[in-house]
Amino acid sequence: MQRDTIHTAKTVATLDHLSGGRVLFGVGGGWNRPEMENHGTAYATRFQKLEEQLQALRLIWGEEEAEFHGRHVQFGPKWCWPKPAAQPPIFIGGETDHTLRRIVRYGDGWLPRVRDPAMVLAGIAKLRGLARAAGRAEDSIAISAFGLPAQEDAIAPFRDAGVGRAIIALAPGPADDTMRRLDRYATFVRGWCGTVRPQKRRARSGLMLSQQRRIGSR
Repeated sequence: MQRDTIHTAKTVATLDHLSGGRVLFGVGGGWNRPEMENHGTAYATRFQKLEEQLQALRLIWGEEEAEFHGRHVQFGPKWCWPKPAAQPPIFIGGETDHTLRRIVRYGDGWLPRVRDPAMVLAGIAKLRGLARAAGRAEDSIAISAFGLPAQEDAIAPFRDAGVGRAIIALAPGPADDTMRRLDRYATFVRGWCGTVRPQKRRARSGLMLSQQRRIGSR
């Protein structure tokens, strides 16, 4: 949202083209008001801009000559190459009801932060209900649960709820400790990779590692 729409479209398309269609594109509305206003985004209308950007990205990726005329995003007829191998799936982050409705309208997947597991699990049922009401198939929206611990009892409820991807949190620490932790996580992940429901298209199922750092850490 803080990035230029056309530059972002070209960057993502290039990465998807070079990787043979492996890009999963995650977006969010953000929370840091001074930062986004410094980058030219008005805090009060950030979600309106995000929705227009998502529509514009799909046009740039999918049409030979794209143009978009919205309130926050505008450009005339343009060419942009290379094209992605296919439309990169767009995962939208956030946990509010507004986010869930936005996913149904504009997204291919949900990327919730699992700070409150019960809330996210309830959100999955709500998201599927919204999808049905909008005429979308439930399985057309992939779910990647972000920030789960590498513990079977923590991940199992999400697997049972049909979540296709668990992104495991990796806390920062000394290099030797981190490498030992990665070895343990690798063993854990290998034991789980066949237990999750496959997701459509290139949104591969399985477990992923995600290192979470506090703002300002190095």
